[in-house]
Amino acid sequence: MKAFYLLAALSCFSSFVVSAQPETQTGYFIDSPVSGLYYETSSNLSGTTNKGAFEYNPGDIISFFIGNDSSGYLLTTLSAQQVITPTLSSTKPSRSINMTRLLLSLDSTPENREEIVLASKILSDVEFQKKLKSIDISCLDSIGYSLGLELVSTKEATEHLNQSQQYIKKNFTSDEVIFSPKNIKMSNIIIMKKDWAGRTCMYDLAHANNPKYHGPIGSTDYKVTDDELIQYPSIGDYFKGCNLVPGKLTSEIIREPIENTEGWSGLIGCAAKGCTRNDLSGFAIEDYDDEGDWKYRTVALDFDPTTQLLMEKIQGLGKNEHIRHSNKREMIWFTYPASGKGDTIPYQGFWQHTIYEQTDMVQQCLYINNKTILQAEMIEDSCSTNAAHYITDVTQQYGDMWWLNNPENTASLAQLNTQVRWYDSIPNQHFTTWEYLPAGKEWDEGILYRFRQSISLNGDGSHKVDTLSVSEFHKVGSNI
Repeated sequence: MKAFYLLAALSCFSSFVVSAQPETQTGYFIDSPVSGLYYETSSNLSGTTNKGAFEYNPGDIISFFIGNDSSGYLLTTLSAQQVITPTLSSTKPSRSINMTRLLLSLDSTPENREEIVLASKILSDVEFQKKLKSIDISCLDSIGYSLGLELVSTKEATEHLNQSQQYIKKNFTSDEVIFSPKNIKMSNIIIMKKDWAGRTCMYDLAHANNPKYHGPIGSTDYKVTDDELIQYPSIGDYFKGCNLVPGKLTSEIIREPIENTEGWSGLIGCAAKGCTRNDLSGFAIEDYDDEGDWKYRTVALDFDPTTQLLMEKIQGLGKNEHIRHSNKREMIWFTYPASGKGDTIPYQGFWQHTIYEQTDMVQQCLYINNKTILQAEMIEDSCSTNAAHYITDVTQQYGDMWWLNNPENTASLAQLNTQVRWYDSIPNQHFTTWEYLPAGKEWDEGILYRFRQSISLNGDGSHKVDTLSVSEFHKVGSNI
């Protein structure tokens, strides 16, 4: 078993009972404190971060933009909370680190990394914004040159994130319990993003109906009680290259005395006393000998109290004096209550679809219902929530939305965060990387990203990934 790093108040006046408004709170975007990020919340608060600070109301969804307003580059959308970091802002290890690389590269005060100040005129440049929106920053090394920026290195970015974590520990330490996992059955989903050689891991939809095929997705379930750690039967988390090798975990329930977990980190380590934000967040660069298997990688841990989702991401940092192989593995663990939304994210409803292709932008309105996708034109820059307006059937254009074939009209978090190889009617093969960071209590207020890609081999055997188009799907209404 892997050790996981892992009121409304009522006021009475005379004969009336009035609901008090939630008190506006201050949160901080920390990658060092970042000044100059524009933000908007679902309760209509907006502004620009000052030394990281932003305002939000409890329960808000917040979006951050690189630019002067919401027409700028959407950096992330997530549940508002006291501390937001690049690692909390994305489900992809490489995207999180490249988010830091981008912010550092746009810093107008590079001589002082204790604060990032986004004050460059380039942020409001129309052509720069078009280029930025059309790229996948997960692949910043191969396409960053097109932005006209001198990009900082991955090494500098990871060292900066490590220093930022020390800043967070110093300034935001709290004993407040934000999650109590004891006696709660937890689901742990593991997705392999890249293998050690830097080859992209993907789920091949041609094998989707084979019950023995799991592709790059594994899972384990467990529960922590006062006396023991209980592991439940599951398909396991043993991978060979990109693909799961199922059956490595026994089909029997495994019970382990709780004393054996003493000193463990994450959910298991803090279950007995309740977990604070400091227990469930962190960033570290690991460089050590693991019984002959040297580890040189980043490890990021983040928890969202609203969704009760814990993310742990690992990214290999390449070769060093101890490692001769490519060391480019990327993995993510999602951990959440088994009775939660992780396998039942509602996707039916009305969506605004924005496509960025090179320097062009196209906006569409989609209505997804009963495994069918219908399209309509936008009306005054918004999408109708009247199903009668949607006439054109475009379902075949979305063969990569593999969750449409689920028995229930819901998607799993794993499906929304996996790269897929899919085929059209000819059939030609296509590649799509999906990314979705849940936001809101129902997990359906985040932005769904679709990266249409081509893949070829580099000379060292790794994959060269070129992004053909970037799409954002924003849900604007439910059909229920």
